[in-house]
Amino acid sequence: MWERRLMFGSLIGLTFCISIWRISTLEPQIVTEYSPYFNAPAQFQMIPNDTSTTSGNTISYPPPITLDELPASDFSSLIDLDKFTFLMNQDACNSMTEQPLILILIHSAPNNWHKRNVIRETWGRDDPRAKVLFLLGAVESNSLQHKLEQENNLFQDMVQGNFHDAYRNMTYKHVMAFKWFSYFCPEAKFLLKTDDDVFVNTPTIFEFFEKGVLDRRNLILCNKIENARVSRSFRSKWRVSTKEYASRFYPTYCPGFSIVYSADTVFRLYKEAQKTPYFWIDDVHVTGSLAQATNSTITPIGDLYLNKQQKNDVINGYHNAVSSLFLFTSPNLTEKEIRALWKRVNGNSSR
Repeated sequence: MWERRLMFGSLIGLTFCISIWRISTLEPQIVTEYSPYFNAPAQFQMIPNDTSTTSGNTISYPPPITLDELPASDFSSLIDLDKFTFLMNQDACNSMTEQPLILILIHSAPNNWHKRNVIRETWGRDDPRAKVLFLLGAVESNSLQHKLEQENNLFQDMVQGNFHDAYRNMTYKHVMAFKWFSYFCPEAKFLLKTDDDVFVNTPTIFEFFEKGVLDRRNLILCNKIENARVSRSFRSKWRVSTKEYASRFYPTYCPGFSIVYSADTVFRLYKEAQKTPYFWIDDVHVTGSLAQATNSTITPIGDLYLNKQQKNDVINGYHNAVSSLFLFTSPNLTEKEIRALWKRVNGNSSR
């Protein structure tokens, strides 16, 4: 018994000594500075640079989107709507002195003006590397439409389609994002499609894009969902009939609250969407069915996604250099939570 205790004590001592030695060999910046590449998952490690220049480095991107292969009627159609038009539009990218690295298009409900203002004041602030726009559908109230137009006149950051803004029309809004990207900002390198109740860690995401941490081609990046069963319950707002979707399971797809696309993927999915029958659950349709039809694969975001508990930990100050590394959060955040996260991100960022 005594020999076992002596052996056990020796092992503890040896383990302690090895741990102290390993800690002493770490680079000082890992524990004293915010480092956006510390402990990044393997698929997000630095990618070798190649041919086009960004911030002194050379990074290869696909060629800009060209619209030559689209039919002449494409601009005035949206999936099965043959009289589509923009009720409000922007010349945002053409008015910029330099094309944005990333276009951020945010799904927003017409009445969510307060959520749009929070984003404008926090993670969606003006930055030369990005252009941030809010996407809306049409409304029935003339007074609400007037308020939206006043808001747009003030901020010049809203795009509105002529389909009714409704829950079952979300696929129109998602594909409208692809249309806007393709026609009005084709030289942008990435699209981030997100919702107005999500926090996007823009200081980190901009560095990821600038320094080649993310793939520049064939990219769909999200918090991947697999083997999701189709709901047939009449009590569920997600109920889908067998006529709408015959299979028992959805294909692997991205939850729609935050998805990053490379430019080539945007255009590939857009062309497929324009000729594919409408399905109202937009994330399943676009990143599941359309991605599958175009042989597009999903890159899981892994630890770069902040779930609800981790989000609360960061807000409450229970965080360090590792837990500060994230690109976006789970949805349904309050205005207070978004402001608190922005404060934390700015406190940890070297910017």
